[in-house]
Amino acid sequence: MKLVAIVLAFISSSAFASTNSYDLKMDLSLNRRHVSSPRLIVKAGETAYINQKTDTEESFIEVVATEGSIQNHQGILMNFIVGVIDQNGQRVIKAKPQILASENEAAQITVGENNGDEISLSVVATRKSL
Repeated sequence: MKLVAIVLAFISSSAFASTNSYDLKMDLSLNRRHVSSPRLIVKAGETAYINQKTDTEESFIEVVATEGSIQNHQGILMNFIVGVIDQNGQRVIKAKPQILASENEAAQITVGENNGDEISLSVVATRKSL
């Protein structure tokens, strides 16, 4: 009887096990010009990528999202790499912002570079289970 109870407990717990992931709705602007509004579903702790091409340029976003905290504030912690692809096909990193967001609330960061470039990234993050 104990074996049956243990097996049933194991089966029921594995049926409800899930992998954490996040639904990220983003808006990217370079030099105050809206570039894109991508949406990514990312697994916790794994790098997700998106490249986007317009008539004039190609941009990319990389992100790793996890549960985290900054200065005792808890939330969804996202580490981004944002940049463009130059004419030679080389990636040029423009910024590496970090955003801590409360679930379903917009969070935004604007980063200015010494060369005058400005990157603005906003994101709404939602927890998902796969």
